[in-house]
Amino acid sequence: YLLQVETGDLGDVYKIRVSCDDVPGFEGWHLKSFHLEELHTNQKVNFDCYCWLALNGEDKELVKEFPAVNESQKTLPVYKYLVSVHIGDCWGAETFANVYINLYGRRGDTGVRKLQTSLAGGRRFQRSKVDSFLVEAVSLSHLQKVVIGHDGEGYGAGMYLKMVTVKESQDSDKEWVFPLWNWLDTHLGLCETVCEIGTV
Repeated sequence: YLLQVETGDLGDVYKIRVSCDDVPGFEGWHLKSFHLEELHTNQKVNFDCYCWLALNGEDKELVKEFPAVNESQKTLPVYKYLVSVHIGDCWGAETFANVYINLYGRRGDTGVRKLQTSLAGGRRFQRSKVDSFLVEAVSLSHLQKVVIGHDGEGYGAGMYLKMVTVKESQDSDKEWVFPLWNWLDTHLGLCETVCEIGTV
């Protein structure tokens, strides 16, 4: 498919983020590659994808990032960031709402990602539990902040969040800590369901 899109100056394009909607009957989309061409300068950027975007696929993801592949710049690595959400021990700390996160680093952000497949198994975001998720993204370099929140779905949707910790991979020793120790609730603590947390 060929599409023409008008944008402002994009600068040096080093990655692309592709997402699709989860609509009834959607079984996934296999993406082979993307090619961008600036029509005035004929500058071309290629992205090799070769993956499925599908909730029933291997990664169970509808959002993917791909690094630019060209001769003028180094192709950046893609990491599966290990994002751990630490829920507090107070009464009502758990939530049944859908929780979302966006990681920010020196090299941009991941976009909003739904945290849906916990490596810990069982019901997510329960009292005193730590749920870990893999968020795949082109390298962000040094992490600076996270924005985390929920959609308020379900009875007593507010949650007490101790902190979020992030590693570049499951095997990495380096860890970024984003402490909150507060409620994400419309009536308690911050009286907000979303917040921005800087690293310590």
